[in-house]
Amino acid sequence: MSEIYTFIDLETTGLDYEKEQIIEIAAVKTDLEREYGRFQTFVHLNAGRTLSEEITKLTGITTDDLIGGIHPHDMSVALDFFAGTESTFVAHNAPFDLAFLAGLETEPRRFVCTRALAKLVEPTESPSLKDVCARHGIDLTGHHRAMNDVLATIEVFRKLAPIAEARGIEYRNVVVDSPERPLTFVPYNAKVVEVPPHREG
Repeated sequence: MSEIYTFIDLETTGLDYEKEQIIEIAAVKTDLEREYGRFQTFVHLNAGRTLSEEITKLTGITTDDLIGGIHPHDMSVALDFFAGTESTFVAHNAPFDLAFLAGLETEPRRFVCTRALAKLVEPTESPSLKDVCARHGIDLTGHHRAMNDVLATIEVFRKLAPIAEARGIEYRNVVVDSPERPLTFVPYNAKVVEVPPHREG
């Protein structure tokens, strides 16, 4: 049986997983040959929480969009049910997404960080989703909306995972730590690989 992946992306009120919250999540469950389903929802703001103009400008998500969203805990339960126990979670910059999910008691045992994958396969290039997609001709229309980023991440994985495997590069449950972006969260069961900073030119 082919391996099943659940590709995920979160949009949040900010970067600090200890202070901020998820506002949108999208996921696609697939074995890379066929798609088993999609999951996408807005998440209701917690009491006293506001959405900054900066986040609205970045994502296009407004406070009104979130009024009908589900509770963060209900979102986590729904994601666990959607993914099932057999899935490998995949996210670009997985430590970020998994940090927020860990706060809701979702901690997958198996994951792939495509940002780490990109850094390991192309160590002299920028590992940002935008730059990886640009290098490989992957569409990233509507960047910073969860489902658009998920669909792009699937294509990044399709491109780079075979290269890593051909070179014998270990990338499963691997996260990268660098001076330009120090890790603030290490996912469950993760192996940390230290890498030099990306340098332009």
